[in-house]
Amino acid sequence: MSLPNLGINSESIQFEVALEKLGQSKQLFIQEIGKEKEKPVPSLAYIQYCESRKSIIDDLQDTLDPNDRDTILKILEDSPAFVVPRG
Repeated sequence: MSLPNLGINSESIQFEVALEKLGQSKQLFIQEIGKEKEKPVPSLAYIQYCESRKSIIDDLQDTLDPNDRDTILKILEDSPAFVVPRG
């Protein structure tokens, strides 16, 4: 599936949208960490998993190159590596 051309700055728009999508994914892990910590007996393993995923997303947001079209398109097209399951 190819993404639509959004005009003269299409690539920069796609870069910004990819960053926003990563931020939304990160927010899900932040919420999960908060919910888990509120439990009477929180799962340390689950909290560490969520913190690890959040950290990886942080790193990707910080290092994603606007010219890395392949990775940007994978993020935008919901490549399985970037999809966060919603329960």
